[in-house]
Amino acid sequence: MPDSSRLDRARTNLEQVRGQLLDAAAFGKQLSPEQLENAAGKIGEGMRIFVEATQGRARG
Repeated sequence: MPDSSRLDRARTNLEQVRGQLLDAAAFGKQLSPEQLENAAGKIGEGMRIFVEATQGRARG
């Protein structure tokens, strides 16, 4: 099961992406393809960590 520091990092990354997307939507900002690719990577990694954590709890 992932340790709490991995979960904290995943949560922080997801919160940063959320903030970035909200900022873009609220102020009509455009994100570059690189920014979107980085955001997608952070979302994917965060979701992977959370799935591992929840599956580990269900088994344990």
